[in-house]
Amino acid sequence: MLTFLMCRRAVLAGIASVVLALTIGLSPADAQTLEAAKERGKLLVGIQGDNVPLGFLDSQGKNDGYDADMARMFGKKLGLPVEFVIVTNQNRIAALQSGKVDVLFSSLAMNAERAKVLQYSQPYIANQVSVLAAKDKPYKTFSDLKGVAIGVPKGSSQDIQLTKLAPDADIKRFDDDSATVQALLSGQVDAVGANQFYLARVEKQAPGAYEYKIPIVATYNGAGCRLGDKEMNKALNDFIDEAKSSGKIAELYKKWINAEAPEFPTKIEGVPYSTQ
Repeated sequence: MLTFLMCRRAVLAGIASVVLALTIGLSPADAQTLEAAKERGKLLVGIQGDNVPLGFLDSQGKNDGYDADMARMFGKKLGLPVEFVIVTNQNRIAALQSGKVDVLFSSLAMNAERAKVLQYSQPYIANQVSVLAAKDKPYKTFSDLKGVAIGVPKGSSQDIQLTKLAPDADIKRFDDDSATVQALLSGQVDAVGANQFYLARVEKQAPGAYEYKIPIVATYNGAGCRLGDKEMNKALNDFIDEAKSSGKIAELYKKWINAEAPEFPTKIEGVPYSTQ
């Protein structure tokens, strides 16, 4: 009898553990939808902290930049204050999936591989990724990069593309954009995979010494939410539609990039803009 009771208790305990595990598995990430953000009274936004002029901290430690302005406008449209959470290239998707943030406005280049693990919005900013090096470096093609030490931020578009396009390069991965830029300036690497804003950053410390060498890829950035989150995805797309038609995107381009806003693609292969 005692053995029977012990077995019964073990079975019940096992069932309880499974139920608890399933419950934990649904929280907090699955619970943090748009409605949950409204109940919480604020929107948690993942943003970069060192990527001028998209997402960075100003001299007072305040989040600033193109992405920060976009996120605040989105929060205003929802009627919610925004709380920023600093994320990096390598941890931003995990922060989204775990429920640490509700959405990402984090220089998130749109590609088919990432689209398998998060839901993109439509694009709201374009980016040209290139190899950046000193003017006296003779780099003209990817084959010229054989054995060359090239710095990239971990998990960035630069990292992904150069790993494929320059397999014989000596790719050095750094924690963020600032560390990558400093690696170039200090001579730790001979070149870097750079977004369209890197040259302006290095010019401040080494005017006239560097130039873009090899175009890598033209990318577009979208906001990100969790897979299957139709409500948040629709809210993001409606907001971006409105920001484009009202001229807000054009204003941000002039403010932060000193350029005209481009025509954005209506589709990117392998990247659905809306929850399927």
